[in-house]
Amino acid sequence: MLKKFIVPFFFVLFIGAESHAQFGRTYQEVGIMAGPVFFKSDYGERGDFENFSKNSGLSVGVFYYFSFIEDFKSLRENFKLRLDASYMKADLEHYGKYVDPAKTSLFADQLRAMNGSTSTINLGLQMEFYPWKTDDYNRGTTFSPYVSLGGQMGYYTSKVKSDLGPLGTPLTTPAKYSSGTRNESRPVASLTSSVGVRYRLDDYNSLIFDSRLQYYTSDWVDGLNPDRSTYKENETNDYSLTFSFGYVYYFN
Repeated sequence: MLKKFIVPFFFVLFIGAESHAQFGRTYQEVGIMAGPVFFKSDYGERGDFENFSKNSGLSVGVFYYFSFIEDFKSLRENFKLRLDASYMKADLEHYGKYVDPAKTSLFADQLRAMNGSTSTINLGLQMEFYPWKTDDYNRGTTFSPYVSLGGQMGYYTSKVKSDLGPLGTPLTTPAKYSSGTRNESRPVASLTSSVGVRYRLDDYNSLIFDSRLQYYTSDWVDGLNPDRSTYKENETNDYSLTFSFGYVYYFN
């Protein structure tokens, strides 16, 4: 599966290089990025901040930028096309009042015993908009903020288990999740939106900070999906928030 994502990534790199060779009015960049990811899942109470902040992990990725250079003022110079490939893994469990140590019910014991993880491989495109010209290497801009929108195709692997024993029995599984757990690996699409800033070090090197919201088209990415017709609090699909720091190299 990893090969299915890596091959298209390098194919686009090749296309970008060919475009530069033919038109000579583009520039390209490559970079790496890593940082913490916070995963909003069906673990824990809806709206509980602890469930969001502690159900976390790490995201790492590589990316490639393609931009145009014009001889005249053009809105096109305020955009960068970014292709990125990334990997994310987060560990998940229940937090909040329902698993408080003072709770002694079977339901609380079952929730405390449940834990799992999710990991995703993503390949996607996003369009970044810079309020100032993107060719900041020639104009000496130190800080270059941006916003972006894009989409990803991914492949997730979810794992859910209980310290009480195999899930699926009344002794180990809370009624809410009796038919709402899966250990599986499947493709998934997602929508992304980012806000970030670049810090220019010199003509060929920059640092980058990126905050990305990623909304999945499935509610099974975490391995849990309570029936929405019964459990009204299960209103949205899974999503994640990632804060990444990275390095960008301008190579032509």
